[in-house]
Amino acid sequence: MGASVTVVRLLLKAVSGGGLPWFVGHECRAGFLRMVSELDSELAAQLHEGGGGAGGRRRAVFSLRPLSFLSGFELVYPDRAFSRFPVDGNVVFGPGARAVMSVSILREDLAGRFVVLLLPRVHELKLEVKGCLFEVERFEIEVLDARSLVERGEPFEELDVRFETPTYFNPLRGSARYKVLYPDPAHLMASLVATAHQLTGASYPKPEELAEQVYVSGLDIKTPYVREVRHQAPTGFVGWVKLKAREEACGDARRGIAGLLRLGEVTNVGGNRSGGYGVVKVEASRAGDQRKRKAARRTGVAAQPAEQRAENSQSEQS
Repeated sequence: MGASVTVVRLLLKAVSGGGLPWFVGHECRAGFLRMVSELDSELAAQLHEGGGGAGGRRRAVFSLRPLSFLSGFELVYPDRAFSRFPVDGNVVFGPGARAVMSVSILREDLAGRFVVLLLPRVHELKLEVKGCLFEVERFEIEVLDARSLVERGEPFEELDVRFETPTYFNPLRGSARYKVLYPDPAHLMASLVATAHQLTGASYPKPEELAEQVYVSGLDIKTPYVREVRHQAPTGFVGWVKLKAREEACGDARRGIAGLLRLGEVTNVGGNRSGGYGVVKVEASRAGDQRKRKAARRTGVAAQPAEQRAENSQSEQS
């Protein structure tokens, strides 16, 4: 098993108008596997079945960033009640609306087969999501080295982690039937370490040791109701958490956590990643950034580039 992740980004156009729930992860997985089956039924079966994991548990060999509209759509909420969380809404779109869906394939052999099959037939393919049909206009490929992603993590003071699709974690102890539906740092680190080890074969610190280097300093999450989900899959949570490094956290630990989260942005986190769960976006602030902001507040000078400050000064003098 290789250490690279192949990200295939499908640019789509709606054949006709329609409406969809905001989160259609399961439907996107089904549509993607149907599309792959048209190219190679054996490859579709391998992607669906995944690979072997510890304790006989199957590990997903791909993760999915569900359909997201780019143009020609409107997000509406039931009873016109606004929500801070898009997952509460529905998407209404017209013919020709543009959308994107990304698939990250975690095995080089399967990724290579898929790309070779996709190249000559990309303009023939259509993706069906919950009865709505989309043409594949074009696709983009990015091959990322998993080990390099982790190793390029930078020390941070704070991390803003946004859970953009429903997320849940399997418990570290006890029955796996009962899921963790909040952004607990130890469970987040356990998911990231497991993925990194799956891809690279390298050893990483224990999740509990990594989690002890940070604490939750801000939180805004919601557990939405996901309709028409089979097999009693948990809903998961969406929202935002701020992780702050403890003062005693060393640079290596900070770099390691940031690097693992960089990998998580590519592979998703938690359970049911092939179903579009666990899509995250991470923004970090470093120690130097915080010192600049604090100095600016003390002096009353905005943290601007030197050129901008000089420009403003000349403007005031004239």
